[in-house]
Amino acid sequence: MGRRLFLALFLVVSIACGRDEAKAPAGQIPVVSGSPQAGGTLIRRLDVEVVTVNPVVSTARADRLVTSYVFTPLIQIDRDLLPVPGLAEAWDISADGLRYRFDLNPKATFSDGRPVRAHDVLFTLRKIVDPASEAVQLIGGFEQLDLTQSRVVDDHTIEVVFRQPLASQLIRFRDVLILPEHIYSKGDFRRDFNQKAIGSDPYVLQPRTAAGDLVVRRRPDYWGETPFIETVVFKVIDDHNTAFNALRLGEIDETMISSDTWQRERNNPPLKKIIDFQRFYTLNYNFIAWNTRHRYLGDKRVRRALAMCIPIDSVIQDLYHGTARAMTGPFTPDEWAYNPTVPVVPYDPEGAKRLLATAGWRDTDGDGVVDRDGKPFRFELLIMSGSATARPIAQMVQSELKKIGVEVEIAIMDGSEAIQRLMNGSYDAGYLSWELDPDPDPHSLFHSSQIPPRGQNIVYYSNPVADQLIDQARRELDQSKRKDLYWKLHEVLAEDQPYTWVCQVSVKWGVNRRVHGVLPSRGYGYFGWAPGEFGWWIPREFQRTQGGAAAKP
Repeated sequence: MGRRLFLALFLVVSIACGRDEAKAPAGQIPVVSGSPQAGGTLIRRLDVEVVTVNPVVSTARADRLVTSYVFTPLIQIDRDLLPVPGLAEAWDISADGLRYRFDLNPKATFSDGRPVRAHDVLFTLRKIVDPASEAVQLIGGFEQLDLTQSRVVDDHTIEVVFRQPLASQLIRFRDVLILPEHIYSKGDFRRDFNQKAIGSDPYVLQPRTAAGDLVVRRRPDYWGETPFIETVVFKVIDDHNTAFNALRLGEIDETMISSDTWQRERNNPPLKKIIDFQRFYTLNYNFIAWNTRHRYLGDKRVRRALAMCIPIDSVIQDLYHGTARAMTGPFTPDEWAYNPTVPVVPYDPEGAKRLLATAGWRDTDGDGVVDRDGKPFRFELLIMSGSATARPIAQMVQSELKKIGVEVEIAIMDGSEAIQRLMNGSYDAGYLSWELDPDPDPHSLFHSSQIPPRGQNIVYYSNPVADQLIDQARRELDQSKRKDLYWKLHEVLAEDQPYTWVCQVSVKWGVNRRVHGVLPSRGYGYFGWAPGEFGWWIPREFQRTQGGAAAKP
């Protein structure tokens, strides 16, 4: 989307189509020779409920995991995060970076049989920039779209024009999941398409099961390279321990694994026979978001003082067993925009007390809580129920801040409720995680123009210096100059602490060994690139069938 950023602590995917789905044979390693085989049902986990299957208005990663099976993006990225054809089989960019000409695959059709036309692309772009759509995930990459100059050349060719160049513009088109105008131009765009979808990808969304599970089924008339797996079922399991137990029992085929479970089970011989354990870093980080409109948290001295009470080394070693690394700002250590000279905020509670005192916070009545103008320093820390580590981290923050006289109340919410409160600004602070785009542009997160509902600046951060650096960097086509601008931005954001960046956690995953072709991408893991999960397949003797059993080897 304007940036591929998703407000979910962790993702995954989900369930069986029916109770008569057979479990994969326990304790056996599938040994298969020959080519990939078509058919079968993949059981995936989601850690939060899907809010909408309308790809223009979605805000959560779980939404995108489902819609990626139904809607085709204009372009895709490959395993190396480089652009490759999607609906567009070819493209051309003008030298000034203002004009993008896309040639659509003439074979492309929507699942209702209608052909995909350039008018559908233009319609989708209009919906993205329409303020009524509130396309907060997408708008940041298309603010400079010039609809008066953009035009349909013919049924399979469109020219998209921008008022100003954007260094990352091409990669933004991977977030343009094309909608059929003849369907989505009717009714209430924001409300009528939350539970139904018509797209041009290989799968069709089915009615929800009686248990509320989402199901997609492969199209028999798909125009492109057909994926192997027939049916994919998504089951919401918000608890990581419950999900891992379901994976162990063969009730789901893949899930993200908590660090505790990874440490305990990854070398368990019986489990290794049926589960492939993998660990890798992706473009993500965990952080505490400070709502700068909060009456206390608007002061950057206060935010830094609170950051100085987070023992990041202990978080990494005690909670993640050394499988994470400290973060200092909005770019991960593997990104070219990362400034290695920016230090981690030191753990210094005594220094934090002194800094709070400079902001007027002292314990004047001896009750153990600092106060100012007769009001005690208390705030609420929001966490999502699906995260295995959010609660212990929140409790650690609560304990550490109590030492300096700040009271923290922990609020645990399910993903959809938490996202709603974050986007509405009705929270004090939150422990969260972002999934990032291949391009490091943080415009939608920190530019003052991106305060909700316009964008994803959920902390209401506003700094003219940061705005200027973001604007300059996203227009700079010379990457070396752009890098210098991002290094300066890294310093500014680290100083202001609109987030307290905690760590980048390596992702741990478990996949049932009956599923083949599972490869991670550098930076994106298993999902979000082509072919990704569309290249997965299941040997015939291990395929689940609705109403049937997996054959025994």
